[in-house]
Amino acid sequence: MNELDPTRVALLALDFQNYGVHPQGYWASHGEPDWPAIARPAVDTTAKVLAAARRHRVLIIQVGVAWRPGSPEMNMAAPLFANAADRSVEGSWGSEFYAPVAPIPGELVIYKRGVSALAGTELDRLLRLQDVNTLVLTGVATQFAVEGTAREAVDRGYRVLVLEDCCASRVPEVHRFSIDVILRRLCEVTTAEGFIGALERARG
Repeated sequence: MNELDPTRVALLALDFQNYGVHPQGYWASHGEPDWPAIARPAVDTTAKVLAAARRHRVLIIQVGVAWRPGSPEMNMAAPLFANAADRSVEGSWGSEFYAPVAPIPGELVIYKRGVSALAGTELDRLLRLQDVNTLVLTGVATQFAVEGTAREAVDRGYRVLVLEDCCASRVPEVHRFSIDVILRRLCEVTTAEGFIGALERARG
């Protein structure tokens, strides 16, 4: 992995919310009871990365997905969203960030209405004002929030790193396909250890 300038890096934590990864969340109670356990290694590893990023004063941005009651801004023409209204309503427990990886006071939070963290949000403007040129992605699910954000970020000219052990999909084979077939062609894929090591080298 090439070296990093921590002053121009933003670490994005994507969709680590109660509705998705909490054992009592939406997906666990709507036909995916194993999903929180599948996602847990990515959650735990992301918690370690967040701690390291805070030590090294890296910009951290928590990105969640939430809709107004009734989900009027949800694209119901997309099968991903069909019949999923009100699963993450603004201000609800489900829309809150999962405690092990929740933001601390002073960290930036952005809510999106779709898949990519850059689609229809203020994220790009915020990053450019902070002179960020490198995005480090963690999150769930790999083939949706992570891959979607990586695709758009690359098109906008950012250097993108994906921490593969900080991402997860309900079906492990789908995670591996997204990482190995798609993301390795779009951006740099590394691990939590690789990223933390690069931060430590950069800070000397």
